[in-house]
Amino acid sequence: MVRFAVVGTNFITDYILEASKSCADFQLMGVHSRKETRAKEYAEKWGAPLWFTNLDDIAACPQIDAVYIATPNFCHKEYALQMLHANKHVLVEKSAAANAHEWEEMIKTAKEHHVVILEALRTVFNPNFLRIQEALPKLGVLRRAILSCCSYSRRYDNFKKGIIENAFIPELANGALMDLGVYAVNFMTALFGKPQGMTASAVKLHNGIDGVGTITAHYNTMLATLFYGKIAPSANYCEIQGEDAYMTIQGMNAPTKVNITYRDGSLEELPLEDIPFRKDLVYEIKAFIRMIQNNNGSEEPFNERTLLSLQIMDHARVLMDIHFPNDQFFD
Repeated sequence: MVRFAVVGTNFITDYILEASKSCADFQLMGVHSRKETRAKEYAEKWGAPLWFTNLDDIAACPQIDAVYIATPNFCHKEYALQMLHANKHVLVEKSAAANAHEWEEMIKTAKEHHVVILEALRTVFNPNFLRIQEALPKLGVLRRAILSCCSYSRRYDNFKKGIIENAFIPELANGALMDLGVYAVNFMTALFGKPQGMTASAVKLHNGIDGVGTITAHYNTMLATLFYGKIAPSANYCEIQGEDAYMTIQGMNAPTKVNITYRDGSLEELPLEDIPFRKDLVYEIKAFIRMIQNNNGSEEPFNERTLLSLQIMDHARVLMDIHFPNDQFFD
């Protein structure tokens, strides 16, 4: 049993806690909010015996083994380092950090304190993603991937009225790339590894945040084009093209249907598990708990992929001239 505290009481934390009901080794011990009323209310809602308004108290609490952090990206590093120094395991919501340099410091600190840190990015832990990985050789030599992760943010209506909320504030290290593009970048690196080069462009809103963006990554035999955005709806069409066949994917974040169409016109539908939307979050929770229990460094390949993804996103932001606080690569 791993005893958790959650830092952040938003809808993302709701999704995680709902999914955790299917994980026998997850025990919610405490919740944190800066407002006492909210902390008490949220603890009661989810049945947590402890509530906190001060992170120091979580760090010092012997009844907490691990902390899930679901705060704005800009404070992930600060909060995670505090917990890691207190020998707490940390599951940190995507994007794991504001830039790759911050993530490197977080990984280094976790190793020094012999605890686990992991980015909570659902896709690569979903068993249906593994089906995609296993089926890729059927496509032959890969030539192109088109990956899309776009939606119309419910906060964008307020933005247009002059009410600027979390998702559209550069100082909080968010925006389309950090919120949704991260899924496409991570999906790409998990399947194809490190690109040899890239180009990137974005449509920025009046405060400098990216509303939509495109990254084209160059590999030895193929191109991968990533579309992401928060200000327009999309069918989120995804396709991987090879010389022998092409694969279409519905639901890149949590695949629900994957077909392979061969050159002769024959169709193969991959057998996928029927996983209700957001219930797939249980796989990242279970993986994190296994990493803690096994204590064998099994998180390292995932953390290296997170690092690579952040490096790609950092480079994309340089190309698009999108600045966050503490971006050393703009100096």
